Amino acid sequence: MTSRQGALSLTFPVMMGYLPLGAVFGVLWVDAELTWYWAPLMSIIVYAGALQYLAVGMLAAGIGWIDLAVASLLVNFRHLFYGLSLYHLLPNGVLGRPYFIFGITDETYSLLSASGHVKDSKTALKIVAFNQCYWVLGTLIGMVLARGLPSGLQGLDFALTALFTVLAVEQIRAKKDWGAVALGLAAAAAAGIWVSEYFLLAASILLVLVLLTWPQPQEAKA
Repeated sequence: MTSRQGALSLTFPVMMGYLPLGAVFGVLWVDAELTWYWAPLMSIIVYAGALQYLAVGMLAAGIGWIDLAVASLLVNFRHLFYGLSLYHLLPNGVLGRPYFIFGITDETYSLLSASGHVKDSKTALKIVAFNQCYWVLGTLIGMVLARGLPSGLQGLDFALTALFTVLAVEQIRAKKDWGAVALGLAAAAAAGIWVSEYFLLAASILLVLVLLTWPQPQEAKA
């Protein structure tokens, strides 16, 4: 099996989610009567999943780009920590390295960190590229389908949450690291109770602080 075939087979579950999820974004964008060409451009140059869903409502309400940029930072702040565990897959090259960093989404991160089959940066970079292609294609499909759908459909924006929940459950089942699950739930609960306005940012910072101060196990001496 070639590197491309391996990457395609590994990304199949994400493709099954990203095509309909991208389509939902396209439908929501058209339904909000926003300028059509910004939807595919956002999927190409922003590519932020949940943030794109949030952007539809914010832009439709007339919120400015500066406020949207701040919201983007808060929603996607967790991505700053993804690279710490994927450093071994970071490709070389003037274009490959920044694109790999740019293209790491929640679902791609889950795939790369959970799959033992991804051991080289070339395959990892192809996985990132394939996943974004699925999202862009889904966006275009949704924009076309939106022309024949009734406006004001409810519940479509929950699709991304559903996909991420499925991927999280699969990773928990594969690794069975119950300590990490408990730590994540505790951080989420603490952030939700004390700083619910900045839930994702607070939970991410709390997790990092705990992991940095957590005592490391001592290696056994020979």
